[in-house]
Amino acid sequence: MARTINVRPSKKLLIVPAILVALLLLYRCLYTQDVGEVIVLRAWGGKLTGYSDTAGFHLKAPWEDKISFDTRNMLINFYMDQGYYYNGGAATGPDVTINDRSGAKADIDIQVVYSLDPSAAMKLYTNYGTQTNYTERYLSNDVRSVAREVSGRFDTLTMLTDRSKYTDAVEKALAEKWTPDGLIVEQVAVQDVRYSDEITNRYSAAQAAEIAIAQARNEQESARVKAETKKVEAEVDAETQVIKAKAEAEANRIIDESLTENVLKQKYYETLQDIGQSGNLIIMPNESNAIVQLPNTKDTKE
Repeated sequence: MARTINVRPSKKLLIVPAILVALLLLYRCLYTQDVGEVIVLRAWGGKLTGYSDTAGFHLKAPWEDKISFDTRNMLINFYMDQGYYYNGGAATGPDVTINDRSGAKADIDIQVVYSLDPSAAMKLYTNYGTQTNYTERYLSNDVRSVAREVSGRFDTLTMLTDRSKYTDAVEKALAEKWTPDGLIVEQVAVQDVRYSDEITNRYSAAQAAEIAIAQARNEQESARVKAETKKVEAEVDAETQVIKAKAEAEANRIIDESLTENVLKQKYYETLQDIGQSGNLIIMPNESNAIVQLPNTKDTKE
């Protein structure tokens, strides 16, 4: 008679698969998030279930996948004869050809620094899938088209001498276009504006003529100011002479009015007294007007 033997699995052998399953679930449910990163969660069926924008450890359902988007400052840089290159939210490409209000053509080097609002990440994924696709199909084209459209507002002279106005206009236009989509324009810089040699030489000649005209005007203005200054100085000098003459006349008038007969007599007596104190003696009749000066006694002895 055959004997049946029941083999029971060891408890230790069951623990190992359980640990592996737990680790797998932990791997599927726990994820880390870096600073400057937003995570979009997508279920197996393709439905988006939410996003997180806080750095640290996070939990998700095991059937959810995480899609990362960069929210740091990103650079779109178009300059010289560079080839196209896209990496996440960053892009590099050749310079942009524009036509200004005067109809002149130029090539510009332009840089745009922007960042992504975390709340716009789900919309970005829905419309474009990856951040690289978003940059290539939308953002880089916007930079080029806006740069061309705005250039039509400015003439050649402004583009050559004050491109900051053009730069500000491009930044404003991009901000108006991108803000509804959750993009923040941090900075726009137009590094260089290159016209043909013909236009540049024409501008240089016009600038030289303008400088000569300005210099002639300055010299003319300087001569006019000098002439007016001399005229004012002459008027002031004449006025000063008149004031001095009037002051002297007034002083003489006051002196004449103060020299009455009594005052003159008093001065006469005071003078005689001073002479007498010096050792001189003067005797004069009342009716005489002569002045007699006697020698000083000390002088005679010597």
